[in-house]
Amino acid sequence: MVERSLATARSAAARLTAALNEGSAFDEDMAREYNRAKRALAVSFQSMALEVVPRDAYRLADVKAQVVATMRSMFEGRVDSSLFVIRRYTTPHPDIYALLASHVGSPIPGWRIRLLSGDKIHTERRTRELRDLGLTIDVGGGDDDSSYCLKSLDPDLRYGAAFQLRENAYKSKRINPQNRAEIVRLAEAAAQLPDRK
Repeated sequence: MVERSLATARSAAARLTAALNEGSAFDEDMAREYNRAKRALAVSFQSMALEVVPRDAYRLADVKAQVVATMRSMFEGRVDSSLFVIRRYTTPHPDIYALLASHVGSPIPGWRIRLLSGDKIHTERRTRELRDLGLTIDVGGGDDDSSYCLKSLDPDLRYGAAFQLRENAYKSKRINPQNRAEIVRLAEAAAQLPDRK
């Protein structure tokens, strides 16, 4: 898999180099080749970066299961049990979590995480969403040299459970406004949650 990704990256870089060598000024063919190379290189490097992510050793599914169990223990009997679920966190969350967890306590450069998530905006958004599971992730550095550090493998399950319950209540179409308000109140009383965006 890595060899195929490397071959694709080399081919894309060679085609772009040829287009640059043949051109003397900006033209459509050069721009088209640049965009093709950019996409091919992103896919190739993402594939290679994923090869070294220890997904089996650090499973986000286990964190999600702990949060759901905590939701049940905190709110069983007071809230409709259909709200004890975590949706989302499918791609690239598990890969970002595994990378951060494999280096717990040490900062990971933002560029390395961007290889998994695709771009800078998604990197910040996905790490913020991981925090919503109760994971403590510090962000350091500036725009060009950002870093992300998972502080502990033990999430704040109370926070994660309360946050996820509140989100589920807001997104549920099956509960009436009065029940929604009561569930939100319960969640916000259980943990100090940020204002909802």
